[in-house]
Amino acid sequence: MMHILNKLLVLPAMVATALALPEVATMDEALAAAKAKNCQIFVDFTGTDWCTACIHLRSKIVESPEFEAALGDKFVLVPVDFPRTPELVAAIPDDVKREREILLTSYKIEGLPGVVLMDSDGLPFEVIHGTRRTPADYIPLVQAGLDKLAARNAALAAADGKNGLERARALDAALKILPETCRDKYKAIIAEINSLDPENTLGYKGYGDTTDLRIRQTEALRELVDSFRSSNSPEHYKANIKSLEDFLAQEDLVPEVRQSALRALGDTYAFLRDIPHMIEAYKAAYEVAPESRTGQILKRNLEYYERMMKQ
Repeated sequence: MMHILNKLLVLPAMVATALALPEVATMDEALAAAKAKNCQIFVDFTGTDWCTACIHLRSKIVESPEFEAALGDKFVLVPVDFPRTPELVAAIPDDVKREREILLTSYKIEGLPGVVLMDSDGLPFEVIHGTRRTPADYIPLVQAGLDKLAARNAALAAADGKNGLERARALDAALKILPETCRDKYKAIIAEINSLDPENTLGYKGYGDTTDLRIRQTEALRELVDSFRSSNSPEHYKANIKSLEDFLAQEDLVPEVRQSALRALGDTYAFLRDIPHMIEAYKAAYEVAPESRTGQILKRNLEYYERMMKQ
């Protein structure tokens, strides 16, 4: 993941005095600054030209006096931008766009803003989805991430001096402190666990394969949906439905991708004004992962359409 972050071509750094956190333009600069300042890295996945929640996170929270007082010396900031203004989008090479999308998929960031907290070696220890109303609401989320970092470090230190399966279990305990979407980035530790646990009692053989599969399937679904953009007739929409149904027939789809594909199916039925099938697809999508961000959006949509159907 680190080589991807180094190529992200984020926006040029703003004047440091305007920010609670010092800002740099690349991950290499962030790593150097974090080591020099003995601090961590605040990776801000954002849409600076369209995302009102992202703008709120930066202007009302990260740049607030409260945030600076609490956390201003604890992080260096790297913004990773997903613009929508045509000229800004055109300025980003296609491979960089794809790499940014891969990062979002890797950390299961379903909508912007999203923040990944990393240590000075570039290893993630927390993912924060969305923003909050005030600095007082958001600061504890960041502090909770720092608490996880401290607990991770203590657990790794406790593994020192242990050998064999005992050490593997101690390393496993350290990884389990972290969010699931951060653990598979600790490749060196996972490799050591596997070498110490040849019987795979801790279940790390093939760990991270699901993330790779999710990335591949998300890319395939994105390409499929992008191919629908020229659709503007009932015949086209019916063909799109067939393509999505064929995609959904794959038995190994990870839940997040299945949910997204079912949502796309519901959206396509909506273009045809086929409300009963749209609701059926949205319900199936919701049931895949009710607690996900997409699941919560689908729940609100379903409640709205079901009220409409009763009127």
